[in-house]
Amino acid sequence: MLQLCISQQTNDIPFTFGATGIRVFSIEETLYHVYHHWRESVEDYLSPKMIAWVESLGHAALAKEMKGFCRLESLSKRMLAFLGIIDYFDSEELTSLKTDLESWEHRVEWERLKDRADRLVSKGDAVRALPLYRHALKYENNAQLLNNMAVAYMHLAKHKEAAQLLAEAYTAWPDNQALSLHYAEAAILSGDYDNAAVVLEKITASHPNNADVMLLRSLMARRQEDYPLAIEWLKKAAKDNPGSNSQLADIYMQMGQYDKALECMDINTPGYHAKAAEIYAARGHTHIPDAIQHMRKAIDAKNNQNDAALWAKLAKYYRLDYDWQRAGEAIANAMPTENPAIQLENARIKKGQGRMRDYRAGLSDVVAGLKNKYRSGDTEINF
Repeated sequence: MLQLCISQQTNDIPFTFGATGIRVFSIEETLYHVYHHWRESVEDYLSPKMIAWVESLGHAALAKEMKGFCRLESLSKRMLAFLGIIDYFDSEELTSLKTDLESWEHRVEWERLKDRADRLVSKGDAVRALPLYRHALKYENNAQLLNNMAVAYMHLAKHKEAAQLLAEAYTAWPDNQALSLHYAEAAILSGDYDNAAVVLEKITASHPNNADVMLLRSLMARRQEDYPLAIEWLKKAAKDNPGSNSQLADIYMQMGQYDKALECMDINTPGYHAKAAEIYAARGHTHIPDAIQHMRKAIDAKNNQNDAALWAKLAKYYRLDYDWQRAGEAIANAMPTENPAIQLENARIKKGQGRMRDYRAGLSDVVAGLKNKYRSGDTEINF
């Protein structure tokens, strides 16, 4: 049977769910999102921002009911009350979800917090994951939690904090190879080469030809600016890890040997064109057209058409080539986004186009985003 929406007027102002980035324009779309992505919706579905948005749609009575739902004592009761706020789901659908909700709710508190944090990290939102990991550690301190929280810090380039957590986890779980590799990597990136070497030697004793160890030894040599040794280790790792060619290209780029950087790349390797674009751009302004050509090929590859990071890099190369129109067209494919680096590139292009009002507005968005990240504990912003 055809079901009419409760809103009979067009709404142009969406609500954006933080964890998924999905925008909804109606109560029905909101309910659909919460039902199918309930783990990712727990921070948003009864938030003051959501309630204010519902009220702005002209549904003051529903907004008032939602405020009342906030006082219910359990997640399952709050969410089921919300999903039943209008006649959208049938009783069978709600009963099915109730089983999942109650099962999740009955899990140990730290496991639920870890589950939510892990999902955020997998979606690239390590900033919002960190407070959840911290909360989980109040209930349970174990190596798995420490490892996953450290991985979140690594995503934010906070290597010292990650190494401290992993050192504690390694003490509790020294025979876990994945954790040991994480610890060695964090130690290297934080400059603790002595402890990194000890961990790598222990792994090598039981796994002499471990490619991951070779890659980390190369990373350590590179961080110490011993580029010949870094190249030697990478070439040893390349036999079992073709992806090391990209890292080899990075080292040649650092040495200013751009032809060798290109030579060590395999055109059939996924990511070839994006890396080639990076190499050509590093060579200087006269090679920017080559960088643009390769980046366009990278975007045309399967599954890359919606990659905001690639579009932003293409926009940057057009900007460096003073092609403001194409730069604007490319950056539009990366927007909207909360990524400060992409927002900053967008602002730079607006400035180049002479759109100073949009440039200043773009800078305001960047500053606001950085403030939010700082308040969330991410004080290092890398562009």
